[in-house]
Amino acid sequence: MVGVTNSDKPDSDQRQKLIAGASLVKVDSRECFSCRLIGAGSLGLVGVYALHSARPSQPGSPLGRRFMAGLGVCFLVASYMRWCAEM
Repeated sequence: MVGVTNSDKPDSDQRQKLIAGASLVKVDSRECFSCRLIGAGSLGLVGVYALHSARPSQPGSPLGRRFMAGLGVCFLVASYMRWCAEM
């Protein structure tokens, strides 16, 4: 590499300190009740909409309806997980 010297690169000890420093940063992951309610509600509504799109009376192929049903179930599970997450 042109123009890069060994003094420009951090050595392995400096890299370890940078990595250790980055892992010590704490992020406050607690959410308020309204944030959890809006997040879980929106995921749940998208899941219900996807399940509604998977009904046999809806147009589309059977494979597409199965895909939408699976997607709806995934969104409903995500909604439940979001609601039950620690505060």
